[in-house]
Amino acid sequence: MKRMWNVAALGAVIVIGLGTFAVDATEPKAEWSLDISSNPAVWENQIVEMTYSSDDAVDQRFEVTADESRITSNLNYIAEGQQYRERLNGDVRSIHRLMNGWTYAQSIQTQDGYIGVGQDGMKELIVFQQLKGNEISRFAFDASDSKIYDIVNGVWAGVFLNDGQLNLIYRDGYDEDVKTMIATFNEAMNEVSVKELNMDKGFITHVINTNRFYATDVSSQMTETRYIPVGVSFYDVIEEGEDKFNVEDRLPGQFAYDTKTEKVVQLAEDQGFWDYTTSGQNLLAINEDGEEVVIDLNTGKNMTRSVLDSVDHAFYSNGRLYQTRQAKDGVVIDVYEDGEQISSAAITPENEEARDMLKQIDVYVRQK
Repeated sequence: MKRMWNVAALGAVIVIGLGTFAVDATEPKAEWSLDISSNPAVWENQIVEMTYSSDDAVDQRFEVTADESRITSNLNYIAEGQQYRERLNGDVRSIHRLMNGWTYAQSIQTQDGYIGVGQDGMKELIVFQQLKGNEISRFAFDASDSKIYDIVNGVWAGVFLNDGQLNLIYRDGYDEDVKTMIATFNEAMNEVSVKELNMDKGFITHVINTNRFYATDVSSQMTETRYIPVGVSFYDVIEEGEDKFNVEDRLPGQFAYDTKTEKVVQLAEDQGFWDYTTSGQNLLAINEDGEEVVIDLNTGKNMTRSVLDSVDHAFYSNGRLYQTRQAKDGVVIDVYEDGEQISSAAITPENEEARDMLKQIDVYVRQK
């Protein structure tokens, strides 16, 4: 009887402990507001993400909208689960469920849904496509096949569509021996061919707007284009005494894989860019002088337009350009579309705790 009582008591302690963990959370007292100066319609369905970092404090994250401010870091597991579920709409939730247990995946979003490739460790290579809502088709390749093994063992740069076929760009090897490879899946997605992409210099590091693993809220290229925008890097040899090191450096400018010539071409001259994105069939990039380069991904032709007087911190989200700048009482966010400013707002602290964080916050805007 005593033994049964001890077991029951232990169970009660465990339940109480779990309950405490479920409701307890580290919630800072900082409160913020989004003050919109012009064109409130721009901020509908938009979330301002804020990150506070310092050397002597725990990193904290917030989400601010026109209606509320809330903490999104250091939550208890119930709140974390609720927050995670909120970010998954019906179509995305089915893709996340499909990826459960996978070690990696990449996809793009089309008008019909998501299409991409994933892997279950070193056992399988899986291609999948979402059709008409939640309906998903998939096909698995056994990684015991040497060709498939090389793909799952490679460093994936990203995926794209060409002539209705899914393509995966990946790297084989490291340092000066690295090769850029392209795996092409047929429309039925049950066969794959692999070829090496010859490059004058370097290797492809990423394909713009590829969703990586669970980040299925990333803006994706919606239509097929001749030019697939990519990032290109190369290995530079650094010597320190008798030792030599290979350091990865990014090639300046904007590059793309030309699906017709099957070569990597330079779309914009050597210069530094703050950020870039795709919008429809165009590649948009903002340079260090505040000029926006607009490149037609079907023709390769580009134009330049002046947008920003000076560049502080600029980024693209949902096809729009955002610039943030510190002000005395907050962080100002200016929004640009088609080269013109369409709205302005400010993140302002509502209490002393928030004011103490003001100079050490990073700001980003995403769609709900």
